[in-house]
Amino acid sequence: MRFTYSIPETLALNDEFYCRPRRKNLALERCLDDFMEANAFERRRSVCFRCPQGRRNRETFAGGVAGEDE
Repeated sequence: MRFTYSIPETLALNDEFYCRPRRKNLALERCLDDFMEANAFERRRSVCFRCPQGRRNRETFAGGVAGEDE
């Protein structure tokens, strides 16, 4: 049985992507800031609260930064 592993694409903070909950293009920096703030302060009315796309962006960005230290 074979397992394949793909390395996620490293993103820069100024890269833009389409944010589905907000329905517009958004910089990664803004996404990470809003996602962390909404979850840290439990702002449940925010579209960023527990956003799966924001969580994936955070994990991808954190993985890319951690890999550079090695």
